[in-house]
Order: sequence, then C-alpha cells, then structure tokens
Amino acid sequence: MAMNNDATASANRNLAVIAVVLVLVGGYVALKWHTPFVADGMGGTWDAAVQRSRTAHRPSLVVFTADWCPGCQALYSDVLSRGDVIDEIDNHYTMTTVDMTRPSHAAGARSSKYGVRGIPTLIRFDAEGNETARMHYLPPEQMLAWLRAGE
Repeated sequence: MAMNNDATASANRNLAVIAVVLVLVGGYVALKWHTPFVADGMGGTWDAAVQRSRTAHRPSLVVFTADWCPGCQALYSDVLSRGDVIDEIDNHYTMTTVDMTRPSHAAGARSSKYGVRGIPTLIRFDAEGNETARMHYLPPEQMLAWLRAGE
C-alpha cells in the first residue's frame, strides 16, 4: 500500500511540474506574439505609422513582406491591389510594411520582436496598439472580413 501511495505522489509531482512548464511556455508565447505596436526609435517610417495610428485612434496593419517571396507577390496581386481591399485599409487602418527583401537591422529586429517566422505575415493591432490577430494569406473576401473584424 505504501508503494502505491509513493507512486501516486510521484505522478502528482510530475503532473505539477508539467503544468508549471506549460504555463510558463504559454506565457512566453503570448508575450512574444502579442508585442504591442509601439515606436522603437529604429526607423522614421515605423515610428511615423505608430504616431499616425495613435493620433487618429485607428487600428494598424503591419505587413511583413519581400520582393522574392511568391506568397507575398500573390498577396499583393490577388488581394492587396483590389480596390475594395485598398479602400477598407485606407479608410480604417494605418498600414506600414516591413520589407524583408534585404532586411535592415531594424527590419530584422522587428521581425524577431514580433515573432515573424514566415512571410507574408500580416499583423492587426487595435487602436491602443494591442495585437488582435495575424495571418499569412486570405482570399479577398476573407481578407475584407478579417479587416472588418479588427475595426
């Protein structure tokens, strides 16, 4: 009977350790992927977009992209070049692009800071600068719905 209790106690300790590790990893991931949209002093375009968003109290859309990326080219030609998508972004968002074609120090730092692991990546922030969603590619109608959900 004592051996059974020892085994149960050991299993309970193992479960507790696993639970703590999962909470810590989950917290790290949440912080890493939910970094606020803030000025960082590394580039005028970025800082200006943050300021425009704050002043207008509008949500922001950040697009990580590169010229050599086929998915990025498809996103621009199929979705972001459409008039209805352009109007939605222009009328409701402050948009900025992080060009990863030949990433500068600032672009590389932002990519790392925001946990971007592949491109294209679009990150939507609310008017307070909190990340609300991210995605890689959506067809035009789904993109419009995704953008409207963030207004």
